[in-house]
Amino acid sequence: MKCTAAITLGALCASAAVAQDITGSGHIYVINSTDFQTASPSDSIGCLDVTGAISVSDCATFTRLAVYPLSLSTAAGNCSFTDSSQVANTDNIYGQQSYAYHCRPDYVATAYDQLYTVTGFNYPFLCHNDANCFYDIKELPSEDASKPVWPFVWGSEQVSVPAGHTKVMWYWDKTA
Repeated sequence: MKCTAAITLGALCASAAVAQDITGSGHIYVINSTDFQTASPSDSIGCLDVTGAISVSDCATFTRLAVYPLSLSTAAGNCSFTDSSQVANTDNIYGQQSYAYHCRPDYVATAYDQLYTVTGFNYPFLCHNDANCFYDIKELPSEDASKPVWPFVWGSEQVSVPAGHTKVMWYWDKTA
Protein backbone atom coordinates (compact mmCIF):
# COMPACT_ATOMS: atom_id res chain seq x y z
CA MET A 1 0.00 0.00 0.00
CA LYS A 2 2.79 2.45 0.88
CA CYS A 3 4.53 1.57 -2.37
CA THR A 4 1.31 2.24 -4.28
CA ALA A 5 0.90 5.57 -2.50
CA ALA A 6 4.48 6.53 -3.35
CA ILE A 7 4.01 5.53 -6.98
CA THR A 8 0.74 7.46 -7.14
CA LEU A 9 2.38 10.56 -5.64
CA GLY A 10 5.32 10.16 -8.01
CA ALA A 11 3.02 9.94 -11.01
CA LEU A 12 1.13 12.96 -9.80
CA CYS A 13 4.34 14.95 -9.43
CA ALA A 14 5.41 13.93 -12.92
CA SER A 15 2.17 15.31 -14.38
CA ALA A 16 1.29 19.00 -14.55
CA ALA A 17 3.53 20.91 -12.14
CA VAL A 18 1.42 23.33 -10.16
CA ALA A 19 3.31 25.71 -7.88
CA GLN A 20 2.05 25.50 -4.31
CA ASP A 21 2.52 28.26 -1.77
CA ILE A 22 1.92 27.41 1.85
CA THR A 23 3.87 30.30 3.31
CA GLY A 24 2.42 33.10 5.42
CA SER A 25 -1.05 32.75 6.89
CA GLY A 26 -4.20 30.94 5.87
CA HIS A 27 -7.15 28.78 6.79
CA ILE A 28 -7.18 24.99 6.70
CA TYR A 29 -10.31 23.48 5.17
CA VAL A 30 -11.20 19.82 5.63
CA ILE A 31 -11.97 18.22 2.27
CA ASN A 32 -14.23 15.15 2.07
CA SER A 33 -12.29 13.38 -0.65
CA THR A 34 -9.32 11.07 -1.09
CA ASP A 35 -8.70 11.82 -4.76
CA PHE A 36 -6.01 14.43 -5.41
CA GLN A 37 -7.06 14.76 -9.04
CA THR A 38 -10.74 15.58 -8.48
CA ALA A 39 -10.86 17.04 -4.95
CA SER A 40 -11.46 20.77 -4.70
CA PRO A 41 -12.26 23.40 -2.07
CA SER A 42 -15.96 22.91 -2.91
CA ASP A 43 -15.70 19.50 -1.18
CA SER A 44 -15.12 21.22 2.18
CA ILE A 45 -17.02 19.90 5.19
CA GLY A 46 -15.51 22.37 7.65
CA CYS A 47 -12.28 23.98 8.72
CA LEU A 48 -9.83 23.81 11.59
CA ASP A 49 -10.52 26.07 14.55
CA VAL A 50 -8.00 27.82 16.81
CA THR A 51 -7.44 24.62 18.82
CA GLY A 52 -6.85 22.48 15.69
CA ALA A 53 -10.22 20.67 15.80
CA ILE A 54 -12.63 20.51 12.86
CA SER A 55 -15.43 23.08 13.02
CA VAL A 56 -18.33 23.87 10.71
CA SER A 57 -17.42 27.54 10.37
CA ASP A 58 -15.13 28.76 13.17
CA CYS A 59 -12.07 28.93 10.92
CA ALA A 60 -8.81 29.93 12.60
CA THR A 61 -5.96 31.72 10.93
CA PHE A 62 -2.86 29.52 10.87
CA THR A 63 0.60 31.00 10.37
CA ARG A 64 3.46 28.95 9.01
CA LEU A 65 6.84 29.56 10.57
CA ALA A 66 9.20 30.97 7.95
CA VAL A 67 12.14 29.07 9.45
CA TYR A 68 12.77 25.55 10.73
CA PRO A 69 10.71 23.61 11.73
CA LEU A 70 8.22 25.24 9.29
CA SER A 71 5.26 24.24 11.48
CA LEU A 72 1.91 25.97 11.93
CA SER A 73 0.50 27.97 14.80
CA THR A 74 -2.74 29.79 15.68
CA ALA A 75 -3.58 32.40 18.29
CA ALA A 76 -3.74 29.44 20.73
CA GLY A 77 -0.10 28.44 20.05
CA ASN A 78 1.94 25.90 18.09
CA CYS A 79 0.09 22.94 16.58
CA SER A 80 0.99 19.25 16.68
CA PHE A 81 -0.23 15.66 16.43
CA THR A 82 2.13 14.65 19.28
CA ASP A 83 0.30 16.12 22.29
CA SER A 84 -0.44 13.09 24.49
CA SER A 85 -2.95 15.13 26.52
CA GLN A 86 -5.27 14.93 23.50
CA VAL A 87 -7.63 12.09 22.68
CA ALA A 88 -5.98 9.13 20.94
CA ASN A 89 -7.56 7.42 17.95
CA THR A 90 -8.24 4.19 19.84
CA ASP A 91 -10.70 2.94 17.19
CA ASN A 92 -7.68 2.41 14.95
CA ILE A 93 -5.53 -0.64 15.69
CA TYR A 94 -2.46 1.58 15.17
CA GLY A 95 -3.94 4.69 16.79
CA GLN A 96 -3.13 4.23 20.47
CA GLN A 97 -0.39 6.86 20.13
CA SER A 98 -2.07 8.82 17.36
CA TYR A 99 -3.29 12.00 19.02
CA ALA A 100 -5.73 14.62 17.79
CA TYR A 101 -4.22 17.71 16.17
CA HIS A 102 -4.00 20.42 18.81
CA CYS A 103 -2.64 23.95 19.20
CA ARG A 104 -1.43 25.23 22.56
CA PRO A 105 0.77 28.08 23.86
CA ASP A 106 3.36 26.01 25.74
CA TYR A 107 4.13 23.58 22.93
CA VAL A 108 7.55 23.86 21.26
CA ALA A 109 7.26 22.80 17.61
CA THR A 110 9.61 20.17 16.16
CA ALA A 111 10.34 18.80 12.70
CA TYR A 112 7.57 16.20 13.25
CA ASP A 113 5.02 19.04 13.23
CA GLN A 114 5.91 20.27 9.75
CA LEU A 115 3.20 20.29 7.11
CA TYR A 116 3.95 20.60 3.40
CA THR A 117 2.35 20.13 0.00
CA VAL A 118 3.42 18.30 -3.13
CA THR A 119 4.08 20.08 -6.41
CA GLY A 120 1.61 18.77 -8.94
CA PHE A 121 -1.51 18.76 -6.80
CA ASN A 122 -4.32 20.81 -8.31
CA TYR A 123 -4.63 22.60 -4.95
CA PRO A 124 -2.33 22.99 -1.93
CA PHE A 125 -3.38 19.90 0.03
CA LEU A 126 -1.37 19.58 3.22
CA CYS A 127 0.71 16.51 3.98
CA HIS A 128 2.70 15.42 7.03
CA ASN A 129 5.38 12.87 7.86
CA ASP A 130 6.45 10.66 4.94
CA ALA A 131 4.05 11.53 2.08
CA ASN A 132 0.95 11.15 4.23
CA CYS A 133 -1.64 13.55 2.88
CA PHE A 134 -4.69 12.10 4.63
CA TYR A 135 -6.38 12.63 7.96
CA ASP A 136 -8.97 10.72 9.98
CA ILE A 137 -12.17 12.09 11.51
CA LYS A 138 -14.69 10.09 13.48
CA GLU A 139 -17.53 12.59 13.48
CA LEU A 140 -18.53 15.43 11.24
CA PRO A 141 -18.60 18.73 13.10
CA SER A 142 -21.89 20.31 14.14
CA GLU A 143 -22.73 23.97 14.64
CA ASP A 144 -22.30 23.67 18.40
CA ALA A 145 -19.25 21.39 18.67
CA SER A 146 -15.89 20.93 17.05
CA LYS A 147 -14.46 17.42 16.63
CA PRO A 148 -10.92 15.94 16.76
CA VAL A 149 -8.82 15.24 13.68
CA TRP A 150 -6.10 12.58 13.70
CA PRO A 151 -3.37 11.76 11.22
CA PHE A 152 -4.28 8.84 8.99
CA VAL A 153 -2.36 5.79 10.19
CA TRP A 154 -2.46 2.32 8.70
CA GLY A 155 -0.66 -0.98 8.43
CA SER A 156 -1.13 -4.56 7.33
CA GLU A 157 -3.85 -5.23 9.91
CA GLN A 158 -5.85 -2.10 9.06
CA VAL A 159 -5.28 -0.46 5.68
CA SER A 160 -7.92 2.27 5.92
CA VAL A 161 -9.67 4.33 8.55
CA PRO A 162 -11.75 2.43 11.13
CA ALA A 163 -15.42 1.69 10.44
CA GLY A 164 -17.49 4.80 11.04
CA HIS A 165 -14.56 7.15 10.40
CA THR A 166 -13.96 9.32 7.33
CA LYS A 167 -10.64 9.73 5.53
CA VAL A 168 -10.17 13.38 4.53
CA MET A 169 -7.61 15.85 3.18
CA TRP A 170 -6.61 19.35 4.31
CA TYR A 171 -6.63 22.30 1.91
CA TRP A 172 -4.49 25.39 2.60
CA ASP A 173 -6.33 28.61 1.73
CA LYS A 174 -3.66 31.31 1.89
CA THR A 175 -4.95 34.62 3.23
CA ALA A 176 -1.72 36.59 3.64
